[in-house]
Amino acid sequence: MDLRRVDLNLLVVLDVLLSERNVTRAARRLNMSQPATSTALARLRKQFDDPLLVKSGRTLRLTARAQAIVEPLREVLRTLERSVLTAPGFDPATDSRTFTIMTGDYAEITLLRLLVRGSTPADIRFDLLPLNGAGLDAFRRFEIDLAVLPEYVLESPEFENCRKRVVLSDRFVGAVWSGHPYTGTKLTREVLGRYPLLSYAPYSEDTNLGRALLRAGVVARVGATSGNLAVLPYALENTRLITFLPERMARHLAEAASLRILEPTFPLPPLREFAVWHAERDADPAHTWLRAQLDPVVERRRVAAQAG
Repeated sequence: MDLRRVDLNLLVVLDVLLSERNVTRAARRLNMSQPATSTALARLRKQFDDPLLVKSGRTLRLTARAQAIVEPLREVLRTLERSVLTAPGFDPATDSRTFTIMTGDYAEITLLRLLVRGSTPADIRFDLLPLNGAGLDAFRRFEIDLAVLPEYVLESPEFENCRKRVVLSDRFVGAVWSGHPYTGTKLTREVLGRYPLLSYAPYSEDTNLGRALLRAGVVARVGATSGNLAVLPYALENTRLITFLPERMARHLAEAASLRILEPTFPLPPLREFAVWHAERDADPAHTWLRAQLDPVVERRRVAAQAG
């Protein structure tokens, strides 16, 4: 039998006919007229090349072929209804799911804490992938559930039709080793021009920070570069280097990394990271749950509740 020629509506009729073994009762259950149900039975007989139901006195009797398909047919229809026609649900306490998230290292440091705070459901796993060309290609192929991207990356036209929401907001501050020869508390243009800059690789002229420095007329001499933001605070020790760090990160690590924080005297852009996902994932209950874990409003309420 060619599956492409099978009418699924007829299979529903067949299931009821095999259960009722009576055209009138089957028609009533199906909310169909008796002639229409009889016509459907005729089509089924032709489709299966078998009478399926034959008269036996006042009742209808199932043929051997009909008896053989009763249970398989019922299971197929149940599976179709459960797996295809019923809207999926998601319960993190009982369901299994691996979420793949692409992000830069600052967002990874910050967001991983939100994702695994408290007791993570046993069957929920988070795979965090680096923000790079291969990751962006995987995102385009729908192989990544969620990307957390800095604002300047979203200027690319490929993200125009994606959903976006701010999940991280911070500001940049200057930072030096506590024993740095500059003993002031302000980061001025002159200070930044006097000492070498420890640059985070993405802080190029193409980023919001790089453009802001150019607009402010700040000329920085790069002394060293790292592609790992988490390394920067510790790399300052025993050097004359100056760097830019997200303020919350700088203050959190100030004592451990022996940092002194400098307040910039020139304007710098806010640091904002966006959760980005394909619109097709909007209605996925599991994805809705994932996005809620990164919702800054939900996080503030949680922190406030713990403090209260």
